[in-house]
Amino acid sequence: MILRLERANSAKACKYLSPKKRIVLITGAESGIGKSTSELFLKNGYRIIGTTFKKKKFKPTKDIEYHQIDITNHLDWKNLTSYIKKKFKKIDVLINSAGVRLSGNLETTSLDNWNYHLKNNVTGMFLACKYTLPLLKKGKKSSIINLASINSIRGAKNMLAYATSKSAIISFTASLALDLTKNKIRVNAVAPGAIETPMLASFKKEFTAAEFKKRMKESHPIGRAGKPQEVANVIYFLASEGGSFLTGLTIPVDGGRSIR
Repeated sequence: MILRLERANSAKACKYLSPKKRIVLITGAESGIGKSTSELFLKNGYRIIGTTFKKKKFKPTKDIEYHQIDITNHLDWKNLTSYIKKKFKKIDVLINSAGVRLSGNLETTSLDNWNYHLKNNVTGMFLACKYTLPLLKKGKKSSIINLASINSIRGAKNMLAYATSKSAIISFTASLALDLTKNKIRVNAVAPGAIETPMLASFKKEFTAAEFKKRMKESHPIGRAGKPQEVANVIYFLASEGGSFLTGLTIPVDGGRSIR
């Protein structure tokens, strides 16, 4: 179900969630890695609050709800976190999964394209963390997991703005981890390689099926593109007791691409 922000305080909207369970807020929850992550946390007993960019219809359940927001708009974040504070009092896990990617090198990347990546991939994450921090402070063993990219570690041809914006996430994650140790909030990131998501699907159109398969085999030692569930597994680990001694890290989930 999608709950528009203007309806966020309705009794009908809030009846599906209870503050008794751990609360996870996931941006970009409607597709790709965000969707798989939502499904995994839901399976393990979390209450899910997901953000979406486009208006879509979702099958309502008692343990998950969606809010259509612009993650780069501070007023949307103000309204959403006010709703969460009133109804659930806290957030235990924040997962910043939303992001954008367009191709382009120095000659072909316009200033608008450059700013588009920084605004959506970096500023949106900054706003998410800033506005949810008071709620994370009230959570139990709270943590933040950000989505970077393997391209933020090794660079990427013809993806200048995207790779740059994702590199900023690594520094953001490490710096925020240091700032939030006093609050006992852990902050980590994952850096996916090529993952079978709608974002990768647009990239695949540039190749034949055989060419793409060959490209994945050559660039990933494991020999294939990854699955969203494989990234979700690492995200879940970082949010769990298993990751309790980890903070400030960026973990590649890339089939070995970062070492080739």
